[in-house]
Amino acid sequence: RMMEEVSGKYGQSQEQMEDIMGRVAYHETGPFQRMEPGAIQEITGGGQGVGSGLFQFERGEDQGGMSAMKRLRGYYREVLEKEPPKWTEFNPREGVDASKLTSEQQKMLFMANVRYHPYASFKGLDAKGLPEWWAKYHWAGPEHQKEERIASFEKCMEDYDRSKNV
Repeated sequence: RMMEEVSGKYGQSQEQMEDIMGRVAYHETGPFQRMEPGAIQEITGGGQGVGSGLFQFERGEDQGGMSAMKRLRGYYREVLEKEPPKWTEFNPREGVDASKLTSEQQKMLFMANVRYHPYASFKGLDAKGLPEWWAKYHWAGPEHQKEERIASFEKCMEDYDRSKNV
């Protein structure tokens, strides 16, 4: 139901949404952990901490995983009009470890994070605009590394496109 609502809200097909999430997950999980829901990596260069799961949400108190989970819990209450499921509960002092969630749950976390983000939007987003969008709304690194990270994302998308055409 969430995929239908979010894709409709932003004028994207469900296939386009899956492609966006697949591309971000492909880039985020790294060359040795491709598309693994339990992927964990140490984030370096910006001091953000440890990212986990398909989308490498930062773990810990007041980090990206916690923000995304709060947004997902809000989605359950406001849009679905029901209490969030048990798997969305977390200890505020520990934050959220996305690697402990299923792939479907992590996709829900990602979509809710964007849906309730004050500026991010999937409207009109396509593969061409995704690297800049990713750097602006998902990546949590320092500004001085932005261009380098966008170039890395673009290179990774070349690999992703090749893997889809095999």
